[in-house]
Amino acid sequence: MRQKLLPFFDWYAHTSLAHTMSDSKVLIATAQIVHLVGMTLLIGTIMMVDLTLLGFGIKRHPASRVAEELTPWTAGGLAIMFVTGPLNLASESIKCYNATFFWVKMGLLILAIVFQFTVHKRVATADPPVSKFQAGLVACVSLALWFGVALAAKFIGFIGDDLRDRAGPF
Repeated sequence: MRQKLLPFFDWYAHTSLAHTMSDSKVLIATAQIVHLVGMTLLIGTIMMVDLTLLGFGIKRHPASRVAEELTPWTAGGLAIMFVTGPLNLASESIKCYNATFFWVKMGLLILAIVFQFTVHKRVATADPPVSKFQAGLVACVSLALWFGVALAAKFIGFIGDDLRDRAGPF
């Protein structure tokens, strides 16, 4: 599957957008900063709901109300990331294609988004609330997925190569 996407990444690396982004440190920095703001907004709001589901968050309101009120902010954070992510990718698409953690991030991101808008949404907005065990389990899976996305993204910068090319530890 990965190999089939190489022509797209190669094409994207040679677009005018990629050249514009790559030629401007200000544009790269701005896109990265706005992307991080979007990620903070997304993960921050999800974390508030998840902590409420775990019994540590906002205790004066049910999780369903917290989730309902934060949904526009969560969606806004995700929208910001959907706009700035491709801009960041344009500036270094071949590096990302070759980075194992880019693919880990994309896989976790797909899982996190699907989980967020299916299972998590059903549990967070349930009225009456689901059991504490179910709520806690969903919150823990949600947090693990989103923090996994963020950590994998960070590792793209730290370990920006294909781990399959490295010699094994033994």
